[in-house]
Amino acid sequence: MEELVIKVPAPFAGTQDVGFSTRYPEQALNEPLRDVSFFVEGHPELVARLLPRLESFPAQSRSAGEGYLWTDPIMLSDELLVIAYRDRSAEVTEPAESARRYFANLIQPTVIPFLRDCVRLANLRLADDIAMRLTRDEDVLAEFDLCLAQLLPANGTLTLAA
Repeated sequence: MEELVIKVPAPFAGTQDVGFSTRYPEQALNEPLRDVSFFVEGHPELVARLLPRLESFPAQSRSAGEGYLWTDPIMLSDELLVIAYRDRSAEVTEPAESARRYFANLIQPTVIPFLRDCVRLANLRLADDIAMRLTRDEDVLAEFDLCLAQLLPANGTLTLAA
């Protein structure tokens, strides 16, 4: 599998000033899944408001038994933080469930669990329509909008905007 990037410019309700991109590293299909890095960037005040909400992701994802976990978010600058999605499907004790979760982690874009966890774990309110762009090198492979209602039955209540 070649390196891919998914860009999500404005997923949070009430602001266009925070977005993120994910980088899927190149890897062979028979290798264990590598971590997928998320680079969240935007206005310093909004990134600072987002950081404490993302800090709860690692502990909550470990206890949820979803077959993945989030690493601790790290501020690289006042406008940029990084967090990573880590496959943990091999730690699921039931073999059939472990295989199902590995396959889900392999094929679903990790932006889906990130957006779900923004609502489920951090109660963040997302935009009703979320634009995404999938690229390889500099080539745009796909552009599409995700309707929040297709992703989650309910939205969060907290916004990043003041």
